[in-house]
Amino acid sequence: MNIIAYNTSMIARKLPRKVPLDEKDKAILSALLRDPRTSTAEVARKTGVQRDTVLHRVEKMEKRGLISKYHTIIEPEALGMSMFVLVLIKAEPVSHDILGVFVEKLVAHAHVTHVARLVGNYDYFVQVAAEDIAQLDGVLSDIKRMGQGVIRDVEVANIIDGLKTDDFSALV
Repeated sequence: MNIIAYNTSMIARKLPRKVPLDEKDKAILSALLRDPRTSTAEVARKTGVQRDTVLHRVEKMEKRGLISKYHTIIEPEALGMSMFVLVLIKAEPVSHDILGVFVEKLVAHAHVTHVARLVGNYDYFVQVAAEDIAQLDGVLSDIKRMGQGVIRDVEVANIIDGLKTDDFSALV
């Protein structure tokens, strides 16, 4: 069986149109990308933009969907997670509702860290984190059980080294 899943956050929300950015916006975004906890006053000092202008521009970028959330990045190894795998899933031709229930279960699973819908040989991409091979085996069994009647094929690949995780700062 191949297992592939999609990122429901992309489906659940309307994607924003391209947001035009001037040099002040880019400077503000760069400061926030370096440290999202930076105060408005500190961003103003670093960028040379008035504090009220920074606040207004950040609120505008949030409303337009450019800034969608602020979050803490946790190092999975610090939680004991040492195994990371990609699971590719090919789905049976089932109803959208049945597929939706399966994807909701994938997204809700504690060890599933990313779900994306694909175009190509597989339908979904799922990233899984586990402490060890026994836990990984359990997670893969959970996925197969959740996908009974939905999953046609599954391919698993072990991630041996993460070479890039991007925050899109190079695009600002």
